Amino acid sequence: MGAVRENHVVEFEEGRLLAWTPSDPGRTPPPGHLWRWELQPLAPDRHDTARTAVRHTYDWTHLVDEHRFDRARATTSERLRGSLDRLAAAAEQ
Repeated sequence: MGAVRENHVVEFEEGRLLAWTPSDPGRTPPPGHLWRWELQPLAPDRHDTARTAVRHTYDWTHLVDEHRFDRARATTSERLRGSLDRLAAAAEQ
């Protein structure tokens, strides 16, 4: 949406897991919502193309900035799917 964010990586396992807490630049600590991508390599398909299953989650149970609650509630599975679609497009380039 064009906003500048700092993403603080809080979980990382190469090729398997990336989780981050976004915040406004210079804001410490972050407001408390967590985004996570969990990756699971799958067997190549019949065309010998590598595949990966990705589970994308959003957790705002520790969100402390009540000004962000409405937006957090609006983060639907469709929006998470949109994020996955953008990730897939970037990976396929």
